[in-house]
Amino acid sequence: MDRKGRTVFCGSLGFLLIAGCVSVIAFSPVRAVERVTTAQAVQLADGIWTVQGHAISGSRRCGEWLVRITNAQGHLSGSVSHARATVPIQNLVLMPDGSFSGTAPASFARSRHAHASKITGQFSGDMVNLTFDSEHCPPRQGTATRRALGG
Repeated sequence: MDRKGRTVFCGSLGFLLIAGCVSVIAFSPVRAVERVTTAQAVQLADGIWTVQGHAISGSRRCGEWLVRITNAQGHLSGSVSHARATVPIQNLVLMPDGSFSGTAPASFARSRHAHASKITGQFSGDMVNLTFDSEHCPPRQGTATRRALGG
C-alpha cells in the first residue's frame, strides 16, 4: 500500500471510529434515563377541587354529577356523587405529568342505583380538567379551581 492509500485508509478508519462513538452516545440507555429523571414532576398544592356537571337533557340515566378531589400532603383522594349516591374514588393515581385516573364502583343507596364510573383528568396549576365516564352515558367533562383546605 502506498503512502496515499495509507492516508485514505487511516482517515476512513478514524471517521468510522468517531461515527461509532457518536452513535453509541446518542442511543445510549443512560441518556434515556437522564431524560426521564430530569423531567419535572407536577407539585400539586393541598386543596379541594369540586367539579359539577349537568344532566343530559332527555335522559333519565345521565343526571347531574359531582366529583370532589382532595390533595392533602401529597395524598390524593376523592368521591363521585350521582344518582343520589356518593361513592369513593378507588385506585386514584396521580402521574408525574399531573394527569390522574381512578374508578368509582357501582353503588346502591336510597333505592337509587349509581353505575360504575371512571374519572380521568389533568391538573394544571390550581385548575383541574376532568372527564366523568359512567356506564350508559357518554363521557362528560368539567373544570374546577382549587380551594384551599379548611377554607
